[in-house]
Amino acid sequence: MLFGFNSLGLVSPEPCRPFDRDRSGLSLGEAAGFALLERVSQNTNVENAASPYLIGYGESSDAHHMSAPHPQGLGAERALDDALARAGIDADQVDYVNLHGTASRANDEVEAALIARRFPANTRASSTKGWTGHTLGAAGILEAVITLLALENGLAPGALNVREFDPACGPQFALDNASMPMRIALSNSFGFGGNNCCLAFARAGRA
Repeated sequence: MLFGFNSLGLVSPEPCRPFDRDRSGLSLGEAAGFALLERVSQNTNVENAASPYLIGYGESSDAHHMSAPHPQGLGAERALDDALARAGIDADQVDYVNLHGTASRANDEVEAALIARRFPANTRASSTKGWTGHTLGAAGILEAVITLLALENGLAPGALNVREFDPACGPQFALDNASMPMRIALSNSFGFGGNNCCLAFARAGRA
């Protein structure tokens, strides 16, 4: 897999710097994870649940290119719109977004522009791949777990290894970890072939 990514010119010689102006590609990490989903009773008020819960999801397959994203991020935006619609929320209700952010040139630029145009300035956004590397097939579950921990602990991760943000990044992007009250958070995961996924989570007892 490393040689495959390297042949595409996507592997950085240094730890990855997602959304950095001078980013040079991804670095690989190793991880595994799982999530146990429980269906709540129809009589249960989920807003008073004891654990964080999944409130929405979106998926799209735009098939724009085998490895490159749609230049306007249309597939990623459709996944985002579906997740927000299923959750019954607006973008301005989201407190934190854990981005796919691989530190590749095109992917980060497209995702940064999407966040900048769809979310207000007080929404926090970051990629945690600077902390973990790209864990390939485990990246989605790993970042979903990090998003759940961020909700539970009220801590929005900052941007490790970033020196200066790409100009495509809006005010949502911040360098440092931030303690903040969070009720709703999203996790983005994108893949080859134009596959895009967005999960929406809510903190336990957000009511």
